[in-house]
Amino acid sequence: MDDIGAAGNAVRGKSRIWVPLAVVAVLLALIGAETAFERSQPDAVQLVPDTVIEFGADRDASVQVGDGWAVDNALSDLNSRLVLVHGDVMVELTSVTYPDGTTPDEMWTGLDRLLDIERHQGIQVRLSEAAEYRNAAGLTGVQGDIQIGDRAGQAFVLPDGEGVRAVQVQVLAPAQSEEDSRAAATALVDSIAFEEES
Repeated sequence: MDDIGAAGNAVRGKSRIWVPLAVVAVLLALIGAETAFERSQPDAVQLVPDTVIEFGADRDASVQVGDGWAVDNALSDLNSRLVLVHGDVMVELTSVTYPDGTTPDEMWTGLDRLLDIERHQGIQVRLSEAAEYRNAAGLTGVQGDIQIGDRAGQAFVLPDGEGVRAVQVQVLAPAQSEEDSRAAATALVDSIAFEEES
């Protein structure tokens, strides 16, 4: 006795097996096409000199790039993190929100705690004591030496005027990096600014 057929739920004829198979085939084709498209996109895109990139949740932080910079699309998210590459120098800019009135030294301690993730993975990490720093755009924060694995450089925490938002910057390069790339990174850090509240 065919109870399913009697209830009216049976698919009759030759199409009963081919319909689900066709749907599965179409879904697999779409997934394959999406994967192929993502792989065809370059990881790093060259930027036009003097481009100003706004980033952060409210796009309130900005940085201006000079000649030779590329943005790493695979590692960047304009809402929180921007990874820029110039030769063998990598600059990671992270937009961070803090409780009201957080001092730059407390922000530096927060950066050190974030680096604990890499320490727990067995990566050698060193962050020096913070020293006061002021960039050319007028932001006053702190900076110090940083080493992550075999790459070393400078770290910066540049807060806005209220001490609520900041840009954490890591400038990392191999020991024998090109001097013009390091100079380009310095100019990049000097250009970091926050949009003025109106």
